[in-house]
Amino acid sequence: MDNMRIAAIFDVDGTLITGDSLEGIFIRFLWRRGELGWRDLGRFAVSELNSLVTWRTPFRANKAYLQGKNTAHIRRLARECFELEIAPCLLPDAINRLRWHQSAGHFVILLSGTLDLLLEQLAEYLGVSARIGSELEVEGRLFTGRLAGLHPFGEAKAESVKVMKGLGLFNLKRSFAYANSYSDRHLLAYIGNPVATNADSRLRRLAEKRSWMIENFTCRKERMSMEKAYD
Repeated sequence: MDNMRIAAIFDVDGTLITGDSLEGIFIRFLWRRGELGWRDLGRFAVSELNSLVTWRTPFRANKAYLQGKNTAHIRRLARECFELEIAPCLLPDAINRLRWHQSAGHFVILLSGTLDLLLEQLAEYLGVSARIGSELEVEGRLFTGRLAGLHPFGEAKAESVKVMKGLGLFNLKRSFAYANSYSDRHLLAYIGNPVATNADSRLRRLAEKRSWMIENFTCRKERMSMEKAYD
């Protein structure tokens, strides 16, 4: 048990960045660049309508707006969008906490339902080697508009962590998880040191009830010492 590593799992939207989502920023970026048009949005709307009728695909898993887009081109745009519009929106408090975990030798993991091609840019920027995001299905060199594999949202985030437990590499009782949404409650409940970060009202009430740590990451430098949290 002593040889098992401590993990620090970070949600992204609302936790490392607030007021928006990585994918929301990216969609508007593509629209302004003329990479998305009314036909793409119409395809997205039709796909969503079909999902509502059949109950097959959750709204957050609908990527029909990227159907038929060249993968290499979209990845280049993702990098540009990150550098110009996403990186400046990261919360210094949150990044400072993530850096603290890195300096403590903890294994940092980004866990988000956002597009993996966006999460990849963030992980590279932060020097994080592990990430779990939404992989897009590819046929030839084009995106199909569908996901390939698990959509890590809600309970699926906890399922991802259960896989980690099965590997026997991490001491989850001493590990940390940071998330902002009530939908992340399953993830937080599965980790020994859950942190409700910039929590919505339902998550805050749950955190207070269960005596979880509550943090508000803002633009000022975060100074709280974390040494006692895992002693």
